[in-house]
Amino acid sequence: RQDILIYEGLVGAANTGTGGPNDPAVVALARIRQLAAHEVGHALGLLHNFAGSTQARASVMDYPAPRIGLVGGAPDLSDAYGVGLGEWDRYAVDWLYGDPTGVDPDLAARAKATEAERRGLRFVSDENARSVSSAQPWGSLWDDGTDPTAELDRMMKVRAAAVARFGVAALAPGQPVADLRRKFVPIWLLHRYQVEAASKLLGGMYSTYSVAGGGNGAARRVSGDIQNSALDALLATLTPTALDVPHDLVPQLSAGWSGESDRQTDIEVMRTAGGTVFDPLVAAQVAAQITLDALLAPERLARMTDQHREDTSKPGSEAIVARLLALVDAPATGARLNAVRRAVGTRVVLSMAKAASDAATGPVAASRLEQALYDWAQAQMARRFADPGDRAWSLATARMVLDREALAAAVKDDGAERKIPPGMPIGTDEN
Repeated sequence: RQDILIYEGLVGAANTGTGGPNDPAVVALARIRQLAAHEVGHALGLLHNFAGSTQARASVMDYPAPRIGLVGGAPDLSDAYGVGLGEWDRYAVDWLYGDPTGVDPDLAARAKATEAERRGLRFVSDENARSVSSAQPWGSLWDDGTDPTAELDRMMKVRAAAVARFGVAALAPGQPVADLRRKFVPIWLLHRYQVEAASKLLGGMYSTYSVAGGGNGAARRVSGDIQNSALDALLATLTPTALDVPHDLVPQLSAGWSGESDRQTDIEVMRTAGGTVFDPLVAAQVAAQITLDALLAPERLARMTDQHREDTSKPGSEAIVARLLALVDAPATGARLNAVRRAVGTRVVLSMAKAASDAATGPVAASRLEQALYDWAQAQMARRFADPGDRAWSLATARMVLDREALAAAVKDDGAERKIPPGMPIGTDEN
């Protein structure tokens, strides 16, 4: 059901039942075939391998995102899912069941594992993949591509094209227009899992499952240039332009509805501005929060602080903090985009304050966050403002930051406005 919402939101409900490569029903069946193979893999004894997506669909034991292309500026689903098993799957089944005759099976399995390692096959299971704060860049759910940063950049282009084209064409004839609010969410948040994948490059370490004597046990940090490129791509998802819902979509997303409240619908749509009126600033905050949760994951901030201590070519937590606050202060073009910037700025300030109060952030990174917020607030109090909206938001937010009790209360009460709708079609509970 979640996949159909995505496919029809991308290519239109009129394609459903046509039998072509952009038919949402055809794509859904391709996904179900992949899932069937995945579950048979579990029955055979295979664990999840969330590194499969980084090696050209090397494993059906991954959770695959639909690979969405752009053809003539429009989303294309002709290569949404792979066909058949991957290189990792064939290796793993042979390792488990392919005992040769007349040879010690343990020695044979060890040789196969050594050969798989020589070929560079990757394996990352749940414990190093599910958390947004994990440090293994090869392990993510619902991501795609060998380069997480390049794929995030590409996905943002796909998302922009999909949002620009979104409208009543996503609905079947006779379907309530109010259903657009639900179908819009996975399109607006199309980049959410690629954001998580790219964030794992920050403070990331490539590691393998090793045994003593294997000669391959040491993890290695992601290089500074790769981390800085990832940071650039992640910050680009927070710009007002990236987070501005097209003006002509708001009336369509505000269509009336009738009937009893349905929890399944309620949790899958974003909060409105009263009644059925769609709130584009809430949408901006929800999308921004996805990136901020990834950037400011406490364990990530702690790792980045330590890596910068060892090697200044790698970004520390202060780099994230400085660039986030610079985004908050950077004027946008026009009142519309400046309103988005201020809404996102609230999310930045409260997310930084929350991370600073989390024990997992560590004392050094936490002190950086606290001091940066204090310095920013003091600077706002000394500024002159040409825009009344900027003046009101900046000074009110600065007063809150400078009042520790008010800031703590705001962080404690925060949540309803930016609640992120669930998105995984299968997998795990999302907090």
